[in-house]
Amino acid sequence: MHQTAKNPYSKLGQYTMFITAILLTSLLSVRAEKNVPNIVIIMADDMGYSDVGFNGCKDIPTPHLDALADSGVRFEQGYVSASVCGPSRAGLLTGRYQQRFGCGENAPEQGWPDNPRCPNAGVPTSEQLISELLKPAGYQTGVIGKWHMGLAEALRPNKRGFDYFYGFLNGAHSFTHANKKWGKNPELWPVYRNKMPLDYHGYLTDTFTGESVKFIERNKKRPFLLYVSYNAVHSPWQAPGNVAKKVRHIANKNRRVYAGMLVSMDDGIGRIIKSLKDQGVYENTVVIFLSDNGAPKSSSASSAPLRGFKGDTYEGGVRVPFVMSWPGKIKAKSHYKHPVSALDIVPTVVKLAGAQPAKKKFDGVDLMPFVMRKKSSRPHDVLLFRRDDDYAIRNRDWKLLWNNGSPSGTRKVELFNLAEDPNEKTNLINKHPEKAKELQKQFDAWDSKLPDNKWWGGPKNRERDKAEKATGLAPEVTTPSLHS
Repeated sequence: MHQTAKNPYSKLGQYTMFITAILLTSLLSVRAEKNVPNIVIIMADDMGYSDVGFNGCKDIPTPHLDALADSGVRFEQGYVSASVCGPSRAGLLTGRYQQRFGCGENAPEQGWPDNPRCPNAGVPTSEQLISELLKPAGYQTGVIGKWHMGLAEALRPNKRGFDYFYGFLNGAHSFTHANKKWGKNPELWPVYRNKMPLDYHGYLTDTFTGESVKFIERNKKRPFLLYVSYNAVHSPWQAPGNVAKKVRHIANKNRRVYAGMLVSMDDGIGRIIKSLKDQGVYENTVVIFLSDNGAPKSSSASSAPLRGFKGDTYEGGVRVPFVMSWPGKIKAKSHYKHPVSALDIVPTVVKLAGAQPAKKKFDGVDLMPFVMRKKSSRPHDVLLFRRDDDYAIRNRDWKLLWNNGSPSGTRKVELFNLAEDPNEKTNLINKHPEKAKELQKQFDAWDSKLPDNKWWGGPKNRERDKAEKATGLAPEVTTPSLHS
């Protein structure tokens, strides 16, 4: 009996294989009958709002991104939920404000795994990622590129619903080298294929593109979710030689290197779209592109004329290039004017996939009724932002904000009307104090219910409190520090 049970060609083994085949056939039949789309989410890293042709860039050629925008809808006011990488990606992958689960700031990496605050830093397993929602619905799932959602084994991609992972775990990486063993320099930490650390030599943007194309080729006959998480155009500033001719007209050396990195990514996106077409799945694939935050002040990226940079709650920190394409379903060359959020991606995709809703309520919404013009209302009346002591609330076209990183002379609560002043030049707080108080009260009601950040310590910065008291905006609700 023992040998018979082990023998796959025994009657029991044959019966098991037969039942398995029926179940698989049934599953594939259901998926084909529902005709659910493939999902490709492409995220750039630290890309400026204005560094793409469809948002007016003149010096950096981005023909493939421009073609992608032309093939679907461009969101004129597309936001991410945070102005830095890790929290923004946590919001994107869960569809929930990342502050709700203590991920309001980048997780520390230096000293990992010996740093006592580091071992469990990342999106907790109590939250469901997009991969964990789509996999039970029959999707093959892959993430290629930058992870930044946790270094610990339990928080890595293959433990979080992704069938395939090729990339690195931390927040920034050399484009040309990686060591198989962990060392003191995070930019040289391993590149992984699933759970296997690799020595790496090459150019990561090109490699990530190649891995994406292979994933599409392997999974063309079944529904798939592919999350392409480029580390371009984040530092370190390393451009490949094969794009030099395309950017040699740019006089400023730093801008030229940045442009080369961006052109390499644009070329890669062109290859991914071509692969979808070559494999016959382009017409049934939703492609979404966005950046994780705005342009860093220290880079040659640009979000101008938007005010502010990565790390700010000004528009230049949280408003990003954002497009969605679905040939034959979403009208080509569409523009959508109302604010949307990266938080909307997971609810939209879950609905399209026919997957079960998440156990916890989404903060984002399904965008398809708005994109398809079945709903004329705004997807969001209110958007909220909080990182350390920087915060903002946008209620329709009114925006109240505080940025502790601003020069000392401008550290104050500010109020703008974005419909009249999209570049946040004129502070209206003295002209409309009641509107400012209304928005402050609304923000504090949300903020007061948030937990502390899980890994940053230290006393709350008091600059914000002083500014609020000076303008009569001291919170009516006691607001806990997110990093105390």
